[in-house]
Amino acid sequence: MPVKEPISKVNLERLTNGIYAFTMTLMIRNIQTPPAGTLVDTASLFRFIDTTILTVIDFIGAFIILGMFWLFYFQMFHRMKTFDYRFLYIHLFSLMIVVFVPFTQSFTSESTSIKVADILFQFNYLALSILLVYAWHYASKTNPSLLVPELTGPEASFLMKKFLVPLGVAVLGIVILMLGFPFFDILYLFPFVILAVFFRHPPGIPEKVV
Repeated sequence: MPVKEPISKVNLERLTNGIYAFTMTLMIRNIQTPPAGTLVDTASLFRFIDTTILTVIDFIGAFIILGMFWLFYFQMFHRMKTFDYRFLYIHLFSLMIVVFVPFTQSFTSESTSIKVADILFQFNYLALSILLVYAWHYASKTNPSLLVPELTGPEASFLMKKFLVPLGVAVLGIVILMLGFPFFDILYLFPFVILAVFFRHPPGIPEKVV
């Protein structure tokens, strides 16, 4: 049964915006500033940059990953006319997992070797990916009355395949970490490469809403 006011779809979208904005901002705290008086010359500046650059890369990677999930959820909301309590609980659980990202991402910033620290973030990523797919499966398959009537089967299937991309990359990331692959950070961009190559032309969906 659809949720009644005042818990409207607009309210859920606002909560989602707030949680993602807060979390994406909070992650900057993992980048440490140098203690006062330590940057006394060029050599000390370069030493600080050398010890901080990986933390900055991890921040950028986590930021764009959260940005991807935020975009995916609003693509999902755009195809929904309402939601019920089960979808609400699924989404609230996903927002709770989002809030854990600065915590798990902070371990990757502090670790220079694998791999438990990096795997914590990857499992966080995996949990977000599973909930994204589950939310859309529930809305499109279990309770399609939640969707806008103009959404076609091929369009819903296209979105499901699109939402499976982060799930596949999260699993791949865990495998790569376990194998000790040295250039792990390139995985941050991998979902966008896949989306750009294979998901540029959705069936019957205007480009401006994709």
